[in-house]
Amino acid sequence: MWKRSTPQIFSILRGRATKSCPLITISSPVWTRSISYSNVIQAPKGNRGKKTKKSSEKPKPVNFIIPNYLSVDKLSNLLNCRVTDLIKDLGKLGFKDVTNKYILTKEYIELILQEYNYELPNSNLELNSSNVYDSLKQAANPNNLEKRPPVVTIMGHIDHGKTTIIDHLRKSSVVDQEHGGITQHIGAFQVITPISKKKITFLDTPGHAAFLKMRERGANITDIIILVVSIEDSIMPQTIEAIKHIKNSGNELIVAITKIDKATTPRERERMLEKVTNDLIAQEIPVEKIGGDVQVIPISARTGENMDLLEESIIALSDLMDIRSENSKSTMVEGWVLESQVKKMMGNVGTVLVKKGTLRKGDILVCGNTYCKVKNMLTESHNQTNEALPSQAITVLGWKDLPIAGDEVIQVPNESIAKKSISRRLTLIKSENDMQTVLKLNEQNAQEKLEKEKNDIDEDEDEDDIDEHVVEETGPKKINFIIKADVSGSAEAIKDSLTGLGNNEVESYIVSTSVGNPNESDLKMAKITDSKILCFNLGSLPSDIVNNKEGIEIRQYNVIYKLIEDVTEILTNNLAPIYENKNTATVEIREIFNYSLKKKQLKVAGCKVINGKITRNSLVKVVRGDEQNQVYDGRLSTLKQGKDDTAEVSKGKECGITFQKNFDSYQPGDKIIAYEKVKVQRYL
Repeated sequence: MWKRSTPQIFSILRGRATKSCPLITISSPVWTRSISYSNVIQAPKGNRGKKTKKSSEKPKPVNFIIPNYLSVDKLSNLLNCRVTDLIKDLGKLGFKDVTNKYILTKEYIELILQEYNYELPNSNLELNSSNVYDSLKQAANPNNLEKRPPVVTIMGHIDHGKTTIIDHLRKSSVVDQEHGGITQHIGAFQVITPISKKKITFLDTPGHAAFLKMRERGANITDIIILVVSIEDSIMPQTIEAIKHIKNSGNELIVAITKIDKATTPRERERMLEKVTNDLIAQEIPVEKIGGDVQVIPISARTGENMDLLEESIIALSDLMDIRSENSKSTMVEGWVLESQVKKMMGNVGTVLVKKGTLRKGDILVCGNTYCKVKNMLTESHNQTNEALPSQAITVLGWKDLPIAGDEVIQVPNESIAKKSISRRLTLIKSENDMQTVLKLNEQNAQEKLEKEKNDIDEDEDEDDIDEHVVEETGPKKINFIIKADVSGSAEAIKDSLTGLGNNEVESYIVSTSVGNPNESDLKMAKITDSKILCFNLGSLPSDIVNNKEGIEIRQYNVIYKLIEDVTEILTNNLAPIYENKNTATVEIREIFNYSLKKKQLKVAGCKVINGKITRNSLVKVVRGDEQNQVYDGRLSTLKQGKDDTAEVSKGKECGITFQKNFDSYQPGDKIIAYEKVKVQRYL
């Protein structure tokens, strides 16, 4: 489709070319063409052949509502011009393969109307599903700014001590609760510092590579980031990844070098700290050692050494940053959904980080495609509370549907506004989806036109069908999965990990992702799409789901490593098998015996096994001469020792052999190579 309209493009289309842009490039999914501004279309013949007014005359008002999509023939009716003239003018603009059925988007229609000397109605900034809620946000009021606690995200490589730090700060055994010893959800809690007695809100983002988006989400809604680096391992792959997100986020940074208790002597500790600091400098982190502003604090969460120093350093940095947000009785709440899940006896719940205003019971919140009238709020210790202040993470109950982790939360005055806003967003989403459908239809029409032209020059249509069939067969085979997880963030991370997993032969395809135990709808979907259901962190499932009548395979996991490994194994098992030949015996034909059997001549090869062991079911090749020319490839018909049939003959023993397919063109001196096909292990 065209690029978004700009004043520069409009000026060119009107014939007012600029020096900076003398050439227009118009792109479409089915065509690409560059045209100079001098070739822009002239006003077409209107009123069924009569000349239109010159562009210098006063523009005409548009007497119809401009639709989002319109076919070329219907637009010609609205403009009261011949459809052939309109198609011709569109061709001058750079459109290719335009037919009466070609569907124009609203942007195209507006550009064409301008060329036909119509005055377009004034329109505000174009809305889309991502900015439709911007109008709901309250205008900033600097008079209501108040200091708030800093929001701190802990990031770093797996097993570098992030969760142990959380364990120390919360004075709870979080490590024991995490499957596989890694954090798999975004945790949020507040602590009060031991010396200054001020509050800090901590977000613990997951460390596994699969939770890339969750880590990005943590970096984008935080004020200060604690980068955890182990004194033993220094910079690791996920540390580098975290550094990249930190730089992109623009947040302030503090580096915590963990596990300093592992250093047995002061000299060894100093040496190891020096190495980590130099590695940080190599990653272009401006640490204080080289005159930068990034604090580097060595800590041990296990022993508690320097943990109070880390907390007070956060407070000192936040005071320097002067972190504030609006908070008054009239301030409307804004925030972010950190996590969401369906809980028994509670329904849809979402953990909301309040960034602005005070959240109270009864407030109406809009988030994504759902809204919430706050029925109850729970702190991280599961205690009920009546309000949540800025920088506080709170579990909110009362959502109509499950909110999506990472979506923005905005307070609105009443449910009516919430419903209208959501309806408006759903309409925009439908329109955006329709856009994709329109593009596909135009591509399809262009393809049909191309095929028709080929048929006009006597191209065989059957060959086209065969070619299409071959292309379809050589495409990657899709292995379908349905993901069910305990929280939306995990479902999202698993989907991102599995999407695109595979190669040009086989690939994973995620049919659907959702939160909660599998239900009848999931089983029906799995049966229709031939999918496997992958359950993550759901605990024990009902027996009627696990042992379902449909025979749907349901797999359960607590650690994402194992889930990804199993899916990789499933994909590998669906790769086309490749076999190689493994020789098992070499047999020499020494004599040929002729027998008469029921008026038929029977030819038997008298052989001796040179090496290995030949069996009655062996695959065999008969080769001749020094060049090993193959004269037969198949199976044995009979294998005898003396007059008796035998199942196998080993090295050094003699035997009589006949071949299937009545093959008897062997000669003395030929060799029989017995072999078996061995399946080659394949990997993605």
